[in-house]
Amino acid sequence: SGLLSKASGEEGGLSGAPIKDMSTECIRKMYHLTNGEIPIIGVGGVGSGHDAYEKLKAGASLVQIYSMLVYEGPGLVSRVRRELAEIMLENGQRKVEDVIGIDHEEIYWRRREDRSRNERTQEKIIVDE
Repeated sequence: SGLLSKASGEEGGLSGAPIKDMSTECIRKMYHLTNGEIPIIGVGGVGSGHDAYEKLKAGASLVQIYSMLVYEGPGLVSRVRRELAEIMLENGQRKVEDVIGIDHEEIYWRRREDRSRNERTQEKIIVDE
């Protein structure tokens, strides 16, 4: 199985920190393969705002917190949200959409231009007479 742990022969799966980097790389590959057209839920090792930020940059549209929630309780969600907001503001990002897929420069900028174009077409134009 490739695990170096004493538990490598036991049944069950891995979750949390042991799969964080592997799952982020999987998100990155899937985002690239789908040109960012399919929402991806980032899972595996999300226990901080930095972890969530890395999943979003790789291409996740959402992140799931599971294993760390068991250990730290519901207060973890607020902490992750606060940390993520701080990281985003430090990087000049105000919306999650500004982070999703940023590791994929070409796809990211094309999608950002599409979002801007859509926002402009939905704006109401007010003309004073």
